[in-house]
Amino acid sequence: MSQKLIRICILENGRTPDDLIDQFGSYPMMIEKWLSPFLPEATFTYLSPVSGDRLPSPSEFDGYILSGSKYSTYERSPWMLALIAFLQQLRQERIPVFGICFGHQIMADAYGGLNAKSEKGWGVGSQHYEYDAQALPASTHAYVFHQDQVQKVPPEATRVGGSSHCENGVFAYSFPAISVQYHPEFSAEYTRVLAEKFRGDLLPEQVSANALDSVNDLPVDATPIAKWVAGFFQRHVNS
Repeated sequence: MSQKLIRICILENGRTPDDLIDQFGSYPMMIEKWLSPFLPEATFTYLSPVSGDRLPSPSEFDGYILSGSKYSTYERSPWMLALIAFLQQLRQERIPVFGICFGHQIMADAYGGLNAKSEKGWGVGSQHYEYDAQALPASTHAYVFHQDQVQKVPPEATRVGGSSHCENGVFAYSFPAISVQYHPEFSAEYTRVLAEKFRGDLLPEQVSANALDSVNDLPVDATPIAKWVAGFFQRHVNS
């Protein structure tokens, strides 16, 4: 029996820096490259709210993925407010959604939590994450690039993973929604390039130095997370 086609829309909330996009691709391209080997029945469509694309009607796709962004959810730009309202529609219609970094944060805001700039400062490079969920490994390493964190867990979310730097790092909701603070779509090379590109400017010198060391010391295999996300979409779309 053939697998049911799963139509997934990746919402681009941030853009790869102009000088890096030719080499590494857009964030939706990175996400598709990471996830598609484990979700071969999926077709991927890219829409860019950050660039002015209009959001679809929720039922136009079987599921949604929210990318990261350089912006902060508490800026409440018009496109962010529209995205929050859209996420609330997805909850109401029980359409599955998976969020990454900014996506994790704006989902928390939309669903009654709170994202804010963290007193812990920047997390950049590779971090050790631990999990408490049957479908997830006991621990992994993950690439991160953020200074905002979810400070208040949404009432319908369960914290199923985190790191020493970011306690509220992975959520599973009581409706079809999951999210991660880290970037499972990032490669070691892209993470290194970001740490170097923003060194001494956006990022303090020591943050970049530590980030570069961590990428060498904590190798990342994002396969278990890809399998978790693929299983999430398969389960909710085919149920």
